[in-house]
Amino acid sequence: MDIRRLRYFLTVAEEGQFTKAAERLNMAQPPLSQQIQLLEDELGVKLFNRGRHIELTQEGQALRIRSQQILELINATQKELDDLSKGKQGTISIGTISSCGAFQLPRRMFEFNQEYPDVSFQIWESDTYRVMELLEKGIVDLGIIRTPFNLNAYQYSFLSEESDPIAAVYQEKWCVKIPKGTMTLEHIEGLPLIIHRRYEKMFLNACEYLGFQPDIFCKADDIRSILSLANLGLGVAIVPRPPKEILEAEHLYCHVIDDDSFQTKTAVIWMKDNYLPRVVHNFIQSMQKP
Repeated sequence: MDIRRLRYFLTVAEEGQFTKAAERLNMAQPPLSQQIQLLEDELGVKLFNRGRHIELTQEGQALRIRSQQILELINATQKELDDLSKGKQGTISIGTISSCGAFQLPRRMFEFNQEYPDVSFQIWESDTYRVMELLEKGIVDLGIIRTPFNLNAYQYSFLSEESDPIAAVYQEKWCVKIPKGTMTLEHIEGLPLIIHRRYEKMFLNACEYLGFQPDIFCKADDIRSILSLANLGLGVAIVPRPPKEILEAEHLYCHVIDDDSFQTKTAVIWMKDNYLPRVVHNFIQSMQKP
């Protein structure tokens, strides 16, 4: 099967007519129609219902899906070969949880760009489970998530040997109910809480162990939304400690919760035994720097 004809076919399918497809391909319409006819003859099926407006047949719809997959695989192969030969060029696709996407990843990208200015990035922000799904489907090269996760399923590197502390983040109105000194989970009993679904089970287990039921005002998946709700004074956010500049910008107070059982770590993960371009390895190494 001729790859060029598949490209012609996809262009016609996307444009919905031969005239526009020919213009897009910088060729005359008759040769394009001839190539599509040759493809239909080769496959022994009709790909388009031709009329004033052409439509894909059932066979054409199936070929469109397969053609896209074939061309994506070809493009991915070309990219891998190009990255191997050049090393310092290419595109790094990263799936990241929103907290790292907003707070940590931009700084890491800036530092990497100073050494590798020709490298570009594609970023997908979502929750941990969606990031893992993107990684397993090969849509992203790397994932940046927080523990807990199945350590046996991936290769991984923690961005720090130390755990990231969980903290209470709140507006000034709650200061009278937050202790000045060391804060433990018991101190949040009775306070309206805004928690991240990612840590809900770990949080509830820790509270249950201490013998109380937390008052959860809201559960959310995006730490930026959680901090916005905390900034409005609707409750106390229970999240991994945000950077100081974020707290200052949002005029929020932050108090680390002293509880070793309720902590998390940030990790960069990638699929075991999968090919990774050299430029992605370089980025992993840069992420491991302090």
